[in-house]
Amino acid sequence: MSFSETFLQISKIKGVDEYIFMDSRGNIVAHDIKDSQKVSEMVFACGQNICAIGRDKFKYAVFSRKNKRDIIIFPVGNYLLGVVKYEKAESLVLVDIILKFLQEHFSKKVIYKREDP
Repeated sequence: MSFSETFLQISKIKGVDEYIFMDSRGNIVAHDIKDSQKVSEMVFACGQNICAIGRDKFKYAVFSRKNKRDIIIFPVGNYLLGVVKYEKAESLVLVDIILKFLQEHFSKKVIYKREDP
């Protein structure tokens, strides 16, 4: 199974409503999200700022929203994964599931180094 085919399985995780996958320059690599441009700008800006603060220790960030459809951002090598959860899903449960998924599928396949734009 290719990298992209494996990655697209993220949408099948229970609790994931929408997702966006971006490269280190802010380009959208894959998405299943309604307003991809708006969300991509937010995910990229937040991901870059969080990585600048502590890339080595940054595993995820959760942005709570009033509508309960929190946005969760994960670094995946030189990429960023943004996930919008279903309203009734528990954020921390979903974080654990996605971290395990990423570790199982991408820990050996993705080169972890920073690319400057």
